[in-house]
Amino acid sequence: MKKLLFSWGLLLFFCANVLGQEQIAVVQSPYIALLNAETGEIEDPEFIDLSVVNAGTPKGIIQVGSEIWVSDQIRDAIFRFDSNGDHISSITENLDNIKGLALVNNSEVWVTNAGSANGAPGDAIVRFDTSGNYLGFYDTHGNSTFDVVDAGNGEVFISYIDGGSPIERWDYSGNFIDNLVSPGTLSFVQQLWQMNSGNLLVGTFSSPSGVYVFDPATGNQVDYWSESSVRGVIETGDGNILWTSGNGIFKLDVATGNSTLISSGAAQFFTLLNPNNEGCTTPTLSVEDAEICIDSSATLVATTNGEVVNWYDSETATTPIHTGTTFETPALTETTSYWVQALSYGSSGDGEIIEGGARVAPATNSNSSVVSATSPWGLSFDTTADFTITSVDVYLASSTPGDLVMQLLDENWQVLDETTVACPAGNSSNPVQFEVPLNFSVEAGNTYRLVAASSPVMVREFSSEHAGFPYPIGDVGSVIGGTINNSETNNTLYYFFYNWTVQTGEVETCESALTEVVVTVNPAPEAPLAIGDFYFSEGDTLADLEDSLEFEGDLTWYADADLTIELPSTTVIVEGTTYWVTQTVNGCESEALEVFVALLGINDLSNSAFAYYPNPVKDILNITGKKQIDSVEIFDLTGRKLMNSSRVENGQLDFRAFGQGTYLVKITSGADVQVIKVIKK
Repeated sequence: MKKLLFSWGLLLFFCANVLGQEQIAVVQSPYIALLNAETGEIEDPEFIDLSVVNAGTPKGIIQVGSEIWVSDQIRDAIFRFDSNGDHISSITENLDNIKGLALVNNSEVWVTNAGSANGAPGDAIVRFDTSGNYLGFYDTHGNSTFDVVDAGNGEVFISYIDGGSPIERWDYSGNFIDNLVSPGTLSFVQQLWQMNSGNLLVGTFSSPSGVYVFDPATGNQVDYWSESSVRGVIETGDGNILWTSGNGIFKLDVATGNSTLISSGAAQFFTLLNPNNEGCTTPTLSVEDAEICIDSSATLVATTNGEVVNWYDSETATTPIHTGTTFETPALTETTSYWVQALSYGSSGDGEIIEGGARVAPATNSNSSVVSATSPWGLSFDTTADFTITSVDVYLASSTPGDLVMQLLDENWQVLDETTVACPAGNSSNPVQFEVPLNFSVEAGNTYRLVAASSPVMVREFSSEHAGFPYPIGDVGSVIGGTINNSETNNTLYYFFYNWTVQTGEVETCESALTEVVVTVNPAPEAPLAIGDFYFSEGDTLADLEDSLEFEGDLTWYADADLTIELPSTTVIVEGTTYWVTQTVNGCESEALEVFVALLGINDLSNSAFAYYPNPVKDILNITGKKQIDSVEIFDLTGRKLMNSSRVENGQLDFRAFGQGTYLVKITSGADVQVIKVIKK
């Protein structure tokens, strides 16, 4: 399938209106007018006729890709026009009483909304993707917004007409940050525009109405010109300011403070139409740092509007370790940095994109990896035009990830280009389709080979499994046979590469900034430490044990040494049971402390039946009393039982086998129990 990048009508329009220059578009109902971006002079007063959409009160205007979007406050709609000014479609649901709108993060359109008809959420910022699909909304908590502008640094500015008309700073996730302009400073703020200096240009409708300039770094007012009932504002290339009101479009000379009428008739908001880039556009890219525990892996996810995402293990690496928006790191033992970059491709001139080239998809699951003794394996193809292979599809059958080393060879089997692509795991019974980015350029009138020097297991088809060569690549070439071992061997097999996507014309590559991603590896904490005496009564729970533990994180109790059976802290302690407890700090769990629990019932500690000496003890502990000793048990401070004796010879207890430390001795005589603390030196 072909996608024509530029029709002649579109190309002519941009040559006349945009290619050589930027232009300012302004809503001046019933038209969208075009103005010279440098001087503000009217160049086309009737560029778009809004009567074709039965416009009510058209208000905001922005450029979204090659489209122009216009919001209508009364019609509760967004009208979408192509770059020729022809109406494409309208967005009419989830909108009510809308005004300004903005392209945010080059991926979403945010629309100021104040009503609840048509399924709209009331006072809110309503969100759409750049194809017009509804994404939800951000609540503005009962305050009516009027305009929004992307500050370009992960933040947006939003103006309000009530609540004291503040101008707020939000992040791209819809979180309020703070007030750029505090409530009560302005009245009925309408359009916002970010100037080339980075300052914020503000139009205010009510007294003190006029044109304001604010420093977004400090919130301080930089400049002000008193004008009546200002609606729209924008900066011209010559450093002056255009503004609108119900009376027309005006140009403000910032040096003199004087305004001149350019065009009479009620006007609204402005936007700047950028030249349509025939090639590619720099892709957006965002990815968050990760935090993991030692010996575990992190899953890193890149958000981008680019076509390819490459991951690198160093800032200077040229071969990616993985390709794709999601990258799972190996198990890490220390904090590690990775670098990620997004790529976009474009064709300049009268080019086209051809998809579905060669064989579109396999018909079987027959598969193999490249055998090193006969490497490389691939396909031979002829060309009738210059083009660039931007991608091919492979069908992965390996159960584990693996690297695919792709090469472009000339007719003499010499390597012209090479790239390594990290492939995800596949499945032998249901192979996983995976797009391999290439960007290999070829010239007309030649024979080339697209081959794999090494590969994971991938689908390839014997002659009985496919229809037979040649397979056309649109009208710019054809795949003529298989190849292995840098020869025509096995030329009836179809090796690996399906659904070729190629671009004719001069292909341009646009790259995002190389972004560092830090995976912080947190060490496992020490196990909880026993610090107190374990005296427990009937009915106590595991939570009662925590006072005898030293820990800094969150405790987790288990019933088994393998830590598979978790117990709530409300679990009632059972006599003579062993428990295990860990602590979790920064998301990392420690090894377990083994706790043997003995419920030490104590009848009357104030009237002890037995005396003991010496304490501290070196070898022999003497125990005396009027009652007969039935049993003696010795515990360490974790509650672990170390000894159990049914009698004490001559009132003596041998401590020579125990190391230095503190021990609990439980003496039982009939129904009486006494617990003593003994220090071994």
